[in-house]
Amino acid sequence: MSIFFTSMWPYLLQLDPNAKLSFFGIVLASFSVGQAIGSPIIGYWSEKSRKFKLPIATGILIGFGCGNLSALRAYVSACSTEQDRNKAISYSFGSFSSGMLSGPILQSIFAMTFGEHTYLKLLDAYTTPAFFLSSAFSITVILVFYFFDDDSFAGVISETDESKVELPQFDKLPAFLCIFLWFIIQLVFVEQESLSTVLTIAMYDWTSNQAIIYNGYIETLSCFITVSTYVVLGSTRIGEINKRFNILVGLGLFASYFIVLLPWPVYSGKLDYNPNVTDGACTYSWCPDLPQVPLPLYLFVYIICNGIAFPFLTNAIGTLFSQILGPKHQGTMQGVYAFFGSLARILAPLMCTTLFDVSGYTWISVIILSENYPNAN
Repeated sequence: MSIFFTSMWPYLLQLDPNAKLSFFGIVLASFSVGQAIGSPIIGYWSEKSRKFKLPIATGILIGFGCGNLSALRAYVSACSTEQDRNKAISYSFGSFSSGMLSGPILQSIFAMTFGEHTYLKLLDAYTTPAFFLSSAFSITVILVFYFFDDDSFAGVISETDESKVELPQFDKLPAFLCIFLWFIIQLVFVEQESLSTVLTIAMYDWTSNQAIIYNGYIETLSCFITVSTYVVLGSTRIGEINKRFNILVGLGLFASYFIVLLPWPVYSGKLDYNPNVTDGACTYSWCPDLPQVPLPLYLFVYIICNGIAFPFLTNAIGTLFSQILGPKHQGTMQGVYAFFGSLARILAPLMCTTLFDVSGYTWISVIILSENYPNAN
């Protein structure tokens, strides 16, 4: 779905030039409603059926089907031993991030190829990614049905042994903390995902087409750092370091992004306030009051800090959560885990777009920082 991140706001303005950021937030949140509903249902389905092929294949249904991530996480836990869990989760999340990496690249290619032109009255920089993604989903479903094996599990007790051994209940407090941290991570990630195009248009006077292309480059570089970090975490001893330490490192790096966005007096640049244009300037009432964050500094925290923070957090929290649940089928609890992530993806666009429209990026940064630092203690 990262193929749509940078182009959704310009496309909405093309459809409705009078669209407000608050409505854009509703559009973004609506996608995650289906995911929030689907996550616990698909997770429960995979646990009770002890099969993963059909639950994973539901991913072809945009929205509800994206709840198949709960089944994917449960499958990774079921197919890995506790000793290999860190590596399995690192590589699975790394594979997921590889898809996130390819999305902005493809969107930039489509934007450069089509520009403002439309071909066959149907294909342009905004619609071509949707056709491409639909084809990719169809191919993926075929591959799942013909090549996916969900008959053997190394990380769970067999049904025969399960009838002989009574597994203890998992510790609910650590599990809740993992779910809460995942909620916070998704709040941060979706804030960046939903506002990157809007923010850079306002801050650096990029046109919509420039914002799509340049943010595609930025997202691609950040995702490349993310994938590389997952590989390092999965193949070296860094991933085996105390998980609390990794979580603190991740939270600190995430916080650096929002610290940089605060209106520090050392920032000398001013925003180009022009309420009379529709593209390529800062048109909001708060523009005269906020300084411009230096572009090199913004690129550094977005690409490097965020690129490293996300895998440090998701790997540590995902591994801990799976180990806390124990050697059992985890579909239901992984569904709960994914549900709260989806809930964050519903709330974040509504909150961030409304705040950005009214007050810019300052209060968003303050709120996110107030959520991060208490969790780091």
